[in-house]
Amino acid sequence: MAQYKNKSFVGGKWAVKSELYDKGIKAVKIVSETNPEPSTFKDDEGNTKDQDVCKIKVEGMDEALKVSLNRATINALVSAFGEDSVKWQGHTLGLEIDKLPGKKYPLYLIPQGYERIEDENGYSVIVKKADPLAPLDEPSDLPY
Repeated sequence: MAQYKNKSFVGGKWAVKSELYDKGIKAVKIVSETNPEPSTFKDDEGNTKDQDVCKIKVEGMDEALKVSLNRATINALVSAFGEDSVKWQGHTLGLEIDKLPGKKYPLYLIPQGYERIEDENGYSVIVKKADPLAPLDEPSDLPY
């Protein structure tokens, strides 16, 4: 006997990232849980890949918009607010969108106190900002 589980999908209109980029939108709030949904992309075996989708509220817009969250954003949200996507809602998040060749607009949601940098391989990662007031760790085995 086959068993099925309820799957919830985030309904609504997708955000047009190029429009958000052109409008210079810099902050949003997540207003729904984040759920995996099938994407239009396939893996090497031809299987449909999932994408992590939530709704964001953009200041000045009546309707919340759907966005797919990339791994850098998800890692930062988990670091800032925990693993439960319910806890990601309601926080003001920085919005950064890059404009790349080929009509690609990667979108990043950045918690307060975090920043987007490039790692040693040139990939975007979102990390906690260094606290300029924090004392530096002093090595205790210095010869002087």
